Amino acid sequence: MADDSVPAGALQQEQGSDLLEAYTSQSESDVDSAYNDIVSETASVTSSILAGKFENGRRYHAYGQQEYMFPDDEQEQDRLDIKYASINLVFGQGTDGTLFAPVKDPQTILDIGTGTGIWAIDCGEEYPGATVYATDLSPIQPAWVPPNVKFEIDDAEKPWTFDPNFFDVVHTRTMTGCIRDWQRLAQQAFVHIKPGGYLECQEMDYMTVVQSDSQNPGEAILLWCKQQGEAAAKAGISLRTSTSYLKTLMESVGFVDVVTREFKLPIGPWASDRTLRNAGLLQMSAMLEGMEGISLRLFTHYTNWTLEELHVLLAKCRTEIKDKRLHAYWTLPVVYGRKPE
Repeated sequence: MADDSVPAGALQQEQGSDLLEAYTSQSESDVDSAYNDIVSETASVTSSILAGKFENGRRYHAYGQQEYMFPDDEQEQDRLDIKYASINLVFGQGTDGTLFAPVKDPQTILDIGTGTGIWAIDCGEEYPGATVYATDLSPIQPAWVPPNVKFEIDDAEKPWTFDPNFFDVVHTRTMTGCIRDWQRLAQQAFVHIKPGGYLECQEMDYMTVVQSDSQNPGEAILLWCKQQGEAAAKAGISLRTSTSYLKTLMESVGFVDVVTREFKLPIGPWASDRTLRNAGLLQMSAMLEGMEGISLRLFTHYTNWTLEELHVLLAKCRTEIKDKRLHAYWTLPVVYGRKPE
């Protein structure tokens, strides 16, 4: 398998050893050639990539040309992990594992946009006989992981360097708003999935739904979603998705036996079901923790809103989210399809 992506562990020291060996054993021209080979084969994880870029007091990724709209600092990592826990509670009513697809004894799994790596770690523990490759633009994954989990810095929207027919499963979770060209992503997944393997998308539609029985109309959070969506569109991404969209997408590139599921993730502890109530409490915590971070770049780059106006809107949103009279939720579409054998 050819793989030009960079291990998240940042093997700079090993690269330095390679260069030192080149200097001591080769001519100057050969050294230049060896250096160029190393650089071209492995996108070096420099200190600037590890440090990231800062805007409005928040850190963003520095790898690649594509601009990811959300930060990757510790505060954002906390939000991602809390959101992951809330989604797991909801998905627990539909599956007892990390995947919905009827996967049997997988050998190779790819997690696109792994974030903090928590899904990949859970998947690696669930399938100890599989190798789980997990890619992201940011090197924010933990160092201590199961031996069958491999984190790599890579941009999934560039040409994949894995071999064709390599993966049993390719997985995404909440990558809506991150992927600019879903059609190309699905096409690449189809090429690199083994016949009989699966593409599974566990996504979130970022337009809050306020139930008809809500005593709070959720005006602020609905305005926030609308403004976020319009800003995202200017940035060339969409914050909207659905089971029908993902099903059509998968079928258009050749996947068959496409299955769709749809779940509701409450915002706040208003649900009567205890599990959903706990999920809503976690999701409320994630939003209170992270709404500013996921708003800053979109609002400051792609709208005419000032920071002061944004902060006023976010304060109103937080007040609504903490109000138990607000019965609102996110829609979670889950879709998986099989590559024909």
